[in-house]
Amino acid sequence: MYSDYHVHSRFSFDSDENPEEIIKQAIVLGMKQICFTEHQDYDWPVAGETPLLDFKDYFSELNRLRDKYHNSIEIFIGMELGLKTGTEALCRKLVDTYPFDFIIGSCHIVDEMDPYYPDFWECHGSRKAFELYFSTLYNTLKAFHQIDAVGHLDYIVRYNPNRSFHYSVSDYQDMIDAVLKLMIEKDIKLEINTSNLICGFDFPNPHTDIIRRYRELGGRKVTIGSDAHKAAHVGYAFETAENLVRRFDLTVYTK
Repeated sequence: MYSDYHVHSRFSFDSDENPEEIIKQAIVLGMKQICFTEHQDYDWPVAGETPLLDFKDYFSELNRLRDKYHNSIEIFIGMELGLKTGTEALCRKLVDTYPFDFIIGSCHIVDEMDPYYPDFWECHGSRKAFELYFSTLYNTLKAFHQIDAVGHLDYIVRYNPNRSFHYSVSDYQDMIDAVLKLMIEKDIKLEINTSNLICGFDFPNPHTDIIRRYRELGGRKVTIGSDAHKAAHVGYAFETAENLVRRFDLTVYTK
């Protein structure tokens, strides 16, 4: 089984999972590596939520677990860094300060709102929301690209109240192509994120058509992540990711 390069534990604001339980599950699944990618999002606009890491505690605990399980699995200390307009200097300083093994860059905030919440969709129709999301991802990635992979490239589809299980990638092809071309230029990997499948979709993030287009444009490097927020979801539906890797002749990145 592929190693999971996108998991969250109690160090993330939206998970209560013990990191040791995630490690134990990865070992049960036969993974050779597990990479923790806890949330760090600067200038978060949602009241009552604080997606900021306690770096001292985080590194201390994971280094302890590294030592404990070094004979069973390789543990990497990563981060899922929010890509948001105006935070580029803070992001650069952060990645230059701490010895992260792996960094995912993800767009979670569009027009100062999280698409997870209904008020975002009340302000923007589906078409406009998708266009805003892809343009925001491109602009923030162009301004800051000190990352290893782009996470869940079409993340916004998960929360569309119209439940666009079969949204048309071609409707946003030019915008998506711009993102993919920039990633290839900057040697940033594309994440195949399987958490969409937990939500009832029949495609991962990004959509299969985006993965196909990435390969057509010359991209080959991908990472595989479950985006698990609890141990039970580590490695979820990785057989789908494996099939896509074979289908499009991709290269899976590991440390």
